[in-house]
Amino acid sequence: MHRRSFIAAALLGFAALAGCGPRWRVVTQASPDTFVGQRYFALMPIDYVGLFILDQREDQYLAGKDADDHQRFVADKESINEEFTKALVAAAQEEGIEVAPSDGHTSAPFVIKPYVGYMNPGFYAVVSSAPSQIRLTLRLTTPDGRVLDEIQFSSRTASPIPNTNLSSADADKLKPGGRWREDARVIGAYVARYLASRVSP
Repeated sequence: MHRRSFIAAALLGFAALAGCGPRWRVVTQASPDTFVGQRYFALMPIDYVGLFILDQREDQYLAGKDADDHQRFVADKESINEEFTKALVAAAQEEGIEVAPSDGHTSAPFVIKPYVGYMNPGFYAVVSSAPSQIRLTLRLTTPDGRVLDEIQFSSRTASPIPNTNLSSADADKLKPGGRWREDARVIGAYVARYLASRVSP
């Protein structure tokens, strides 16, 4: 009995630690921390060059789609960038950090460059479903492009179980673009937390 209690307590402790841990993987970081006390960052649009959807390059994935599907996918990528940007800007502001979207011409001391290299639309069927996923690599650079930090983020969004009382947000998540937008919002908030961890370690 005591052994079971000990194991349960250990598992709960591990889960708590995992829940409090960072939601990103560091590839490289400038040392010493270049960002301490910095409060202004420029944000570039998401770069999708070389994007894979599942195990296919973007052009291969779209080759089997009709014109409407092409347009929806382009709109999905635009909305992913929009939702990511809104979530990042809002969450960073709560941390006292200003993130300003930029077209490349900026006076900010540092530039945020997001790159999405993998997307999974997930699927929903009555008997089974799979979550969507976005993997985003973030580079914090100097204005001339020198990489200081590189970090990887990921988010998955499951489809809700349909019922007669679906909210508009839940109904949106039944569509790939809706789940991707949720992934983008989650990653945007994670990025703000990462910036805060570097600005005020």
